[in-house]
Amino acid sequence: MRNTYIVFLLLTGCFLCGPLSVLRGGNGVSGRVTCERQGVAQVVVTNGIQCTQTDENGYYTLPATEQATFVYLSTPAGYLPEREQSLPCYYQRLVPGKEEGYDFTLLPNPLDDTRHVCIVHADPQVYKAENFVPYRQILEDCKETIESFSGLDVFGIDCGDLVSDRPELYPPYIEAMDQLDTPFYRVISNHDLTLYGRSHDTSYQTFEAFFGPAYYSFNRGKAHYVVLNDVFYLGRDYFYMGYIEERLLAWLEKDLSYVEEGSLLFIALHIPTRLEERKIPFEYSNGNIAGRVSNAAFLYEILKPYQTHIFAGHTHYNRNLLHADNLYEHITAAVCGTWWQGDICLDGTPQGYGVYLIDGNEVTWYYKSAGYPREYQLRAYTPGSSAAYPGDLLANVWNWDKDWTVEWTENGKVMGAMERISACDPSAEALCADKEKLEFPWISATPNEHMFRATPRDPGAVISVRATDRFGNVYESRPE
Repeated sequence: MRNTYIVFLLLTGCFLCGPLSVLRGGNGVSGRVTCERQGVAQVVVTNGIQCTQTDENGYYTLPATEQATFVYLSTPAGYLPEREQSLPCYYQRLVPGKEEGYDFTLLPNPLDDTRHVCIVHADPQVYKAENFVPYRQILEDCKETIESFSGLDVFGIDCGDLVSDRPELYPPYIEAMDQLDTPFYRVISNHDLTLYGRSHDTSYQTFEAFFGPAYYSFNRGKAHYVVLNDVFYLGRDYFYMGYIEERLLAWLEKDLSYVEEGSLLFIALHIPTRLEERKIPFEYSNGNIAGRVSNAAFLYEILKPYQTHIFAGHTHYNRNLLHADNLYEHITAAVCGTWWQGDICLDGTPQGYGVYLIDGNEVTWYYKSAGYPREYQLRAYTPGSSAAYPGDLLANVWNWDKDWTVEWTENGKVMGAMERISACDPSAEALCADKEKLEFPWISATPNEHMFRATPRDPGAVISVRATDRFGNVYESRPE
């Protein structure tokens, strides 16, 4: 039925029409949530505007509204939604004239989800059929990572730019992801919008036809996960801004009213809320409004009572930001690297994905470089690799944050801490400099904040770089 509906949309062009909201009066919509034919109590159900909970027998009723398109669940801990391959089936599209019978069946989670793993992808951004060959190779690497967590509950979140303005590539994207045999939740992004509509409300209909609501939540163990749409379409070609609508903020407040303060909270969106830890004045420029969320301060206010991690993508580089003691933002590098023209991103981060291990209220994480072992966490460069720092040893530590230490050794002896600098990765510079080999000549290396330098004291010594992450794991790299 899902596929029939999608084909209908694509063939008729109906996804270019206005919002598919359902005008309804009466007493609203109702249904029941069950697991193994028994009602499940206290499940949060929403239409994207109001929220309610099921009663002791699993029944719920939502008030009437003229704006709703879906009715959907915030899947409770200990349960799983049914799924079609990688697509979680936690929602139903509202049908005009139908007010009852929006029933949902949950499955008992066979694993203790108090300990679980969340895989975070960002920006696969396939734009032609040929991209699926290297994409499937990265997915195979991801599959091996998933299988390494045998006995743990594993799921994924894809932080958007699933395709590159080519909705006809959604079906092969979904088919490729099916090889993981793992539920993946999707985030809408600027390259997943329906373009040329007359307003923002027309921009997310195609995405919703394939993946369901553009904002929603679910639970795993002691953690609450929320997916938000922070891309606001400005009604002109590819123009958009990072902005969270009032209706989403209001819905988020209602959703979080069911979550105990102090809880572990994950927010997944596409455009980062900020690109730096310090607050900078807002400027009305395309790079500013498209590269960060202009009203992020109001989101932060809502998140204050929780221990929050934000997942984002969009930038095609890796960066970790600590906005407050209880607010950490992870900007994840692009799965596509340099738009499938190189196996590294604009900042030199290898193609890959984030891996988050949650144990109760504790979170640990690492970045998994596709095609490399887990221990591959940095790349060192010999002096002379960079024109900007010709006499220096350089290192790119792509998942660095302020709780890491980066040192260099000579003949096995630690010589001291390396200096953090803002610079381009030499490999990224070399890749982007050869414009004749690039399908998109506008691609350029991006200076990053996780480069380090040191001037060797003994040029003839055996040199290496040693990085220790915030969890005490030690990684080492000899210069290339």
